[in-house]
Amino acid sequence: MQGTCGKVRGPALCNGSDSGIGSALRAFRRSAVSRAGLARGMEQMALTRRDFLKSAAVASICGAVLPAAARAVERAHAERPVFALPDLDPAHDGLRVAQLSDLHVGDRTRPDTIRDAIARANSFAPDLVVLTGDYLCRERSGIGLMRDLLGGLAAPTVAVLGNHDHWVDARGAARALTAHGYAVLRNQNTTLTLRGAPFTVVGIDDLLTGHARPREALTGAARGSRLVLAHGPRTADQLKKLGQPLLCLSGHTHGGQINVPGLTQFMLRTIAHEPYARGLFRLGAVQLYVNRGVGNSALRIRFNSDPEVTLAVLRRAGQAS
Repeated sequence: MQGTCGKVRGPALCNGSDSGIGSALRAFRRSAVSRAGLARGMEQMALTRRDFLKSAAVASICGAVLPAAARAVERAHAERPVFALPDLDPAHDGLRVAQLSDLHVGDRTRPDTIRDAIARANSFAPDLVVLTGDYLCRERSGIGLMRDLLGGLAAPTVAVLGNHDHWVDARGAARALTAHGYAVLRNQNTTLTLRGAPFTVVGIDDLLTGHARPREALTGAARGSRLVLAHGPRTADQLKKLGQPLLCLSGHTHGGQINVPGLTQFMLRTIAHEPYARGLFRLGAVQLYVNRGVGNSALRIRFNSDPEVTLAVLRRAGQAS
């Protein structure tokens, strides 16, 4: 599988150079393979995901559910959703896109879990790999771990940032990704050549930290084969207003991570204001898929929400089966 990248449309990349997408994918082809503190907004949030997860865990323990089933993070489970897209180029019918999200390098996610997820993504033999944010957890030392653990993806790879990356060190996270030859989009789009035809990837920056600008990200993006990446699932609410048929791949929620049927969904909707927990949603002309993620950012365990590596298969509308 080979892909080439054309002109990037959007603002300058966060590393302050003009290398951007072109240099990142050139580095991929060669290899084939101001410090930011925690945001004050994070401290002021009425309920952070850490609070939510702890509350869910307490409720589970009280109900005698968690002790029987909670476990340390294990091998990621493969999900294989199929998406029918009306504007997909015939050359891209059956295109394979591997998605990894919420890797959260650090002491809450085992290194072998991350490396296994990367190996599984490669085993899909994808045409494209996409990374949908939250590579860091809470320490700047995670930048070095990103360099150590996140390399080796064997297809053209495009990434966006998540809220944890902004809270810790967005520039450092982006540089670590580009050092691996991965392209980082921040309210930008770029067109790659996949299977001999142009394929546009739109990358929207993080919603929770106030960096998402969907209209800006879509500026200049041609109709036809295209895919939207956004860490926060609620970005799809803004995309819906544009009235365009789009597929958006997201992460952020960990599928609840401590997923007690009924309780977790209720808390996500009413307290964390995250109505899209996992899987596929339709918002008008927009299809949203929420990946459960690979790593952990609060607790070191998951319950009823296995880590996920996604293989999204794109089909022309009327051809999906």
